[in-house]
Amino acid sequence: MNHVLKLSAVLTLVAMLSGCVSLTQSEQNALYELKSYGVSWEGRELVNPKSAALLSIAPGGGYYYMARNVAEYYPGLWWAAIFNTLTFPASWLWGIPLSYSDAANINKKELVRYNQYNPAGQEELKALRKKYRTVELGLSEIDFNDGRVRAS
Repeated sequence: MNHVLKLSAVLTLVAMLSGCVSLTQSEQNALYELKSYGVSWEGRELVNPKSAALLSIAPGGGYYYMARNVAEYYPGLWWAAIFNTLTFPASWLWGIPLSYSDAANINKKELVRYNQYNPAGQEELKALRKKYRTVELGLSEIDFNDGRVRAS
């Protein structure tokens, strides 16, 4: 029984330290492209990373803040908020830095989503590519069926 408790404690710690929101390789590539054009998520924030970190001083506050604003896309934020509340004050160790990181990742994911799936964002991306691409890279434009860039 003691081993089960230790194992579950370690797995819980690993799960919490990994964060709730991460970027896929495709999203990282899209962000790299957008950054090369001078586009940033800053100023287009859904959630403010500094506010999320500051609110994490209260039990689960940063995650409650994020979940309230973007729960339809990231329902796991509610669970992180509850977990941080139940493990307070120890949750300060991971809650403050991870809430900042997760809020920044949410904003980055939303910037990619806007440029890949929103018609206005697609037009902006097309205009940026036309303006800044001087050499064809051998890659086709985004395949709008699934959002992946495919080799031509």
